[in-house]
Amino acid sequence: MTTTYYPLKFALTDGLKKKLQKAYASTTAVDPMVKPEQIGLGDDILLTATQINRVQKAVKSNKGVDLKLSKTQIENIAQRGGNLFLLC
Repeated sequence: MTTTYYPLKFALTDGLKKKLQKAYASTTAVDPMVKPEQIGLGDDILLTATQINRVQKAVKSNKGVDLKLSKTQIENIAQRGGNLFLLC
């Protein structure tokens, strides 16, 4: 079964970018927390439909959301538009 990922933009902080880079380099999962003002701007992050629904609910209630990105998901992000991972 193949998981389908959809891009959603997030304005990631430098610390969050480093956290994603470290997870990519060590092939581990990561669970970054993003604030509502970070959603919709900046870098594309690939999310599942369920994750996008959670993000949309968080935006409506003006709350942050914990993304919980799997190692496979991080690998797909790197393959599809890895400007976040150029420094790895």
